[in-house]
Amino acid sequence: KKEKEKEKEKDEKKKGPKDDDIKTHMANERTFFKWLFFGFHIGAMGTFVLTFFSANTPGRVYMVAGVWVIAFFFVYYGLFRYFARRRALRLGLTSPTDWDDPAGPALMAGAMFLIVIAIVIFAILTDSVPTKGGWKHDEPGLTSPGDGSDTNPAEPTPLSNDTDLIPIP
Repeated sequence: KKEKEKEKEKDEKKKGPKDDDIKTHMANERTFFKWLFFGFHIGAMGTFVLTFFSANTPGRVYMVAGVWVIAFFFVYYGLFRYFARRRALRLGLTSPTDWDDPAGPALMAGAMFLIVIAIVIFAILTDSVPTKGGWKHDEPGLTSPGDGSDTNPAEPTPLSNDTDLIPIP
């Protein structure tokens, strides 16, 4: 019986660690994709600043560039963690220091909080308020949707007062 148990152990060692299976590798890959998506969501917040703040807002481009630098940091951090875990899986390393990432969630939450706060402070300091569909300024040559320049005179306009109402019989 002992010989059979020793043969079994040798077979298991040849196959590699029990945790080194396709499910674990795919979970590692899914985790990388989550880091990738998070990075691009952070980048979308930078694009929000670019899209919804006026072109004349001072520092707008620097704000966007800073947010995208942070976004790419998270993409590369996720890539680094992916390869570190992949290496740990392939070598059968079981120590939590080889695959665990206790700082990752704190980094994510902290970055999201700081970026949202930075955008709010940016809006306050530049006296800007983002609006859907662009900006309405009194500057010559600048128009935005909803300022009347994009309406077709042939189309009906919303009712302006009660005299325009047609009684329903």
